[in-house]
Amino acid sequence: MPLSDLVIPLLAASVPETGPTIFDIVFPLTILVLIGIAIPAGMLVANHVLSRWALGRKVNNPGKNEPVESGLTATVGTANERFSVKFYLIAMLFLAFDLEVAFLYPWAMHFQHGEGWSMIWLLLPFLAMLEVGYLYLYKKGALDWED
Repeated sequence: MPLSDLVIPLLAASVPETGPTIFDIVFPLTILVLIGIAIPAGMLVANHVLSRWALGRKVNNPGKNEPVESGLTATVGTANERFSVKFYLIAMLFLAFDLEVAFLYPWAMHFQHGEGWSMIWLLLPFLAMLEVGYLYLYKKGALDWED
């Protein structure tokens, strides 16, 4: 009887079969978090050092401190100018209906992974309610920008 036939079963019996330890689970995540903090911090430090080296000393000029928009000096209007309520209404409606689209992505994933055509019957009432909302807003004139 060869020696390997005696040694291999003894070695296999001496190693306990346990799952991963806490260290095996936490250590890779700790390294990932440290790398995720070190890379942006290193980039910030490099940016600070290299910008001082490339740009030299900072020269404050009164022309540099003036507000500029689209290449023109901002001389029209004031900071206290009021926006129309219509602007805020359109922004809120955009956010509301844009959020509804986010509900379509999980539906698409379930449809893609073989839930089948029965998923269509779940989507149709959702889209119908969404369309009723659009029609209501259109009838009330909430989507007319010119008014």
